Amino acid sequence: MSYSPPPSSGYPQPWVEAPPKGSALAVAALVLGLLGCVLPLLPVDMTGFRAYVAFPFGVAGLALGVIGCVGRRRGKPLAAIGAGLSVLALVLGMIMVANAVVPH
Repeated sequence: MSYSPPPSSGYPQPWVEAPPKGSALAVAALVLGLLGCVLPLLPVDMTGFRAYVAFPFGVAGLALGVIGCVGRRRGKPLAAIGAGLSVLALVLGMIMVANAVVPH
């Protein structure tokens, strides 16, 4: 049994745009921004590196948030909120580093 394509009508087919890409980057940016804001404040023994915990999450969340806002994607508001939380995490990290450096 062989398959043959349907006969063409001679008319050009209408252009169908690709659907927008998913919102996985936006969700990842939001989660990383939240982790960057919450993890440094947890009452867990992180002696010596507590002030620096927010930076990896903040930088990664900011990058994913910016990428999630560019182009034809779904979830742009969520990506913007994730980028904002990531900036907040970076500011929190800078404040914690500044307080850790100042002698008591």
